[in-house]
Amino acid sequence: MANHKCELNFLSRSDGSALYSIGSTIALASVNGPGDVKQSNRHDFRVFLDVTYNPCTGQPMIRERTTESVIRKTVEQVVLTHLYPRTAINITVQEMQSDGLALAASVNAVCMALLNASVQMKSTFAGVTCCLTPAGTIIIDPTEAEIKESSAVATFVFESLAGELIAAQEEGHLDTDTFTTCLNQCQTAAKDVFSFYRRMIANRYQEQG
Repeated sequence: MANHKCELNFLSRSDGSALYSIGSTIALASVNGPGDVKQSNRHDFRVFLDVTYNPCTGQPMIRERTTESVIRKTVEQVVLTHLYPRTAINITVQEMQSDGLALAASVNAVCMALLNASVQMKSTFAGVTCCLTPAGTIIIDPTEAEIKESSAVATFVFESLAGELIAAQEEGHLDTDTFTTCLNQCQTAAKDVFSFYRRMIANRYQEQG
């Protein structure tokens, strides 16, 4: 696995933020809310989640919209949305530097930013990316160069309580057996990410104490 790093409260004007890196890929997530929401987006029994993803350069395209969708679906499954009726939580992700792991780094940055903002969740969540080489080798946290040479790449998002899969994105073709192997290896890798989260939060409380 590549080295994971995280800096909380990176942005002073947001309710929560996290700068998260996996290897050479860096994503910055900010969370604002729960707060005011437009009348048209107001839900009487749950929060309105607004997710925006911005690439390093240029305008958001199909890839960025897909990333937004994965993040939104993930957050909807873990945030206790019923606790924040008639409000909005705004999540913004800025891709700072990409080396093939933008989705996983963004997912993890959002999780840490939500924790930093004290948003109530059922569990934490983590994204892990792997790729399959032409020789059949599975690489966890591959670089952009390794992905370009691979036959398939997949990103899995797991929740921390039971380690269950809550989102996935696949490019290329993985047969059923290979998909299951990739899933299991990424699930194991996610445990290390959750351990990293716990260390980060523990250190944060120690600093505040």
